[in-house]
Amino acid sequence: MSRNTIVVAIGGTWDVPPWQDEFARGAKGRRVVFWPQDGITAVPQPYVLCSWKAKPEVYDIFNNPQAVFSLGAGVDHLHAVREKLNAPVVRVINSDLTMRMVEYVCLSVLYLHRQIGRHAANQRQRLWPDITQPAAKDVRVGIMGPGQLGTAAGKALQVIGYDVAGWARGAKAGAPFPVFAGKDNLDAFLARTQVLVNILPNTPETRGAVGADVFAKLARMEGQGGAYFVSAGRGETVNEAELAEALRTGVLAGAVLDVFNKEPLPQDSPLWGMENVLITPHAAADSYPPAIVAQVVDTIERLERGEPLPVTVDLSKGY
Repeated sequence: MSRNTIVVAIGGTWDVPPWQDEFARGAKGRRVVFWPQDGITAVPQPYVLCSWKAKPEVYDIFNNPQAVFSLGAGVDHLHAVREKLNAPVVRVINSDLTMRMVEYVCLSVLYLHRQIGRHAANQRQRLWPDITQPAAKDVRVGIMGPGQLGTAAGKALQVIGYDVAGWARGAKAGAPFPVFAGKDNLDAFLARTQVLVNILPNTPETRGAVGADVFAKLARMEGQGGAYFVSAGRGETVNEAELAEALRTGVLAGAVLDVFNKEPLPQDSPLWGMENVLITPHAAADSYPPAIVAQVVDTIERLERGEPLPVTVDLSKGY
């Protein structure tokens, strides 16, 4: 049984050394090449390519891998080069990454529902006002994009007591909460949603889809002025100018935002200065090298044994 060389190409804002250290520990004797750090532009067959926001030329240099692994939760960084990919694309999903998203979504919904931002502002002014809040069972949360991460987050919110529903572009069986499917059911989903959680993937159909029309159709939370918004999927799915306007005018009472059209968020973005917004630096579901590398190597072993690959991606759909 031939063992694959592992070619790793990492771009964006990720630090490469932690990945170098973890692949050195976890590759189980396989050769590991980091591009361009190692200065190597050819390896013998068989090999796999592990990438995250890598420069497009890597897919020309290493153009015949046995499989391509996306090291992060999304695969949108591969959309522009999908015509170059003739191998299965594997999306990494593991319990560590899933639980990080669950933690973030639950924190965000609780932060907004329990008005922690207002409490923090009152603390700075040494104020002690009584703030009325509904019980979780009376708060309707809607998840756009109830895939692996969204479904897990929704289940956790249900445990807390929230009334959860989802919206997906197509029918979704087996979800633990009601899922509205298709464009014809989007308005009904929005009308019942007071806290909107966006975990949509970045595809041509979703790009800029969450904007003024969506925000205007959300249900307002009683006693809190407007609806709430959590953005933890892909920033490209949100129209940021319309988001800022909805927050400025009170259509949205508040938001927790982790992903943006451009990252880092530009200094001149109006979102920075909004008191009803909490901004985090794309930290909802960080890829943790020990967990990701372990799954990648496990999947490579399955590939080498001729077994089916888990969680392969249809790049024509974008997920």
